[in-house]
Amino acid sequence: MSWIGVEENVATLGNIKLKANTVLVVISDDTGKVSVVKVDHKSIAENKPFLQVAAGGAAVALGGCWKRIGGDLKWFNPCV
Repeated sequence: MSWIGVEENVATLGNIKLKANTVLVVISDDTGKVSVVKVDHKSIAENKPFLQVAAGGAAVALGGCWKRIGGDLKWFNPCV
């Protein structure tokens, strides 16, 4: 799986206006430098979970997932 996105300025994270179907990824590299990337949601595979969320912080039990369906990002719980 590979997503495509553009880096956003971390300092302005609180000012980013989120439109529908927006995915932001916050990631830190091996030195601890934090980056924020706005993902082009069209680069996310259709009809497949792209982010699964553990239930109650459990590492194994899934609580739900996000999928791209018909071009829109949708939450499914349970993840089916």
